[in-house]
Amino acid sequence: MVAMEVKHLNTTWVKPETRVHGEIPLTIFDRASSNMHVSVRLVYDAPTASNTKIKFAFAKALTYYPVLAGKLSGDPPVVVLDDDAGAPVSEMSVEGNLDDFLPLKPTPELSMLHPYTQETNPLLMIQLTRFACGGLVLGLSANHVIADGQSMSNFFVTWSQLVMEKEVSPIPTHDRSLLTPRNPPMPEHPHQDMEFSMSPPRGDQPPEFYEGATENVQVHYSYDFIMKLKERAETKHSTFECLLSHLWKKVTVARGLDDQVITRARVSVNGRPRLGVPGEYFGNLVLTAFPAAKVKDLVQGDVGYGAKLIKGAVGMIGSEYFQSFVDFGELNKDKELYPSVGTEGNTLSPDLEVDSWLGFQFHQVDMGGGAPRAFVPSWIPMEGLVIIAASPSPEKGAGPRDRWRTGVDITVTLLPEHAANFEKIVYSID
Repeated sequence: MVAMEVKHLNTTWVKPETRVHGEIPLTIFDRASSNMHVSVRLVYDAPTASNTKIKFAFAKALTYYPVLAGKLSGDPPVVVLDDDAGAPVSEMSVEGNLDDFLPLKPTPELSMLHPYTQETNPLLMIQLTRFACGGLVLGLSANHVIADGQSMSNFFVTWSQLVMEKEVSPIPTHDRSLLTPRNPPMPEHPHQDMEFSMSPPRGDQPPEFYEGATENVQVHYSYDFIMKLKERAETKHSTFECLLSHLWKKVTVARGLDDQVITRARVSVNGRPRLGVPGEYFGNLVLTAFPAAKVKDLVQGDVGYGAKLIKGAVGMIGSEYFQSFVDFGELNKDKELYPSVGTEGNTLSPDLEVDSWLGFQFHQVDMGGGAPRAFVPSWIPMEGLVIIAASPSPEKGAGPRDRWRTGVDITVTLLPEHAANFEKIVYSID
């Protein structure tokens, strides 16, 4: 591949078209989330709208999502919205055509195609990288502490609608009263030991960090492959359950784990349908399920075995569990809590952490010339992290029911020796 040189042109601080002032406290779901930026890249063929039009629409979009323009400050932290509220948009250029650099892969070198910071603020950063052909890579980094994946997917769609000069629909809601505790609050699960710790991490037991290289393996499963997986499951399971069951098994085999080891797949569970909260609610509203199996049983089982474990574990994180967590938040709103996420270092083995973006509407994010050509996550340094996303539809205007026809794209981060093993077996169905 041709070496890419990215030239910085300018950075503009874009403020919401309509200013909002105030302080927005974090919910208990926000407090349980990682205080770190998550980056994605959308790749567009020419033509697209101009950078000026995209930035103008971005300012309008921030009016609908003012939290993204704020800054996290204070103790306990709140999102502050004042006259300086906004987000940086950096414009870059590359001498060369987009096709010269495709396919883009999640590598450390291509991190130059999205903004990045290790600081808490700004909460949102945008980068527009133009190629000589007019192609565009839109890079975005957002702090997970203020929004989950569905919220950011909704933001992308709103931004796209404004670029296309369409009516914004649905209108996002920021109504925190939707997360109402019972009276009196009655938490029924040990959230202080699951999602949080009541004491800070011990300095004499720091997380373990692997200092060697990791590899981001990219996998594409076609629609036909997915259908074969689901047929092997025999009983009815969702696409996600069958895909994760297959991947969980293949990663476990590739790692060469001992038969008696217990392996878990950490699965995010969306609380919106479980609490009766509308899908356009903005913020964090996810908790984690932990399907677990002995390595020997998982490896010897079929697709249906793992899928059943996943369905059962996700089913346990239902409406009652979410309501218990809301109640826990009410009782601990003035206490210092330490989220359990981010305490395991950068190696998850023998476990997996799975982020499913299958329901996200990236195929609807039209920046003036059609659906994105590709969706590329940032390079992931966390061993054991899996991202599953629907492949962008090649047909303009394709709806959610069409997305499986182009299959799914998966990124799996493994140690190099395990990555080599994984690539040999990832397309075989047992």
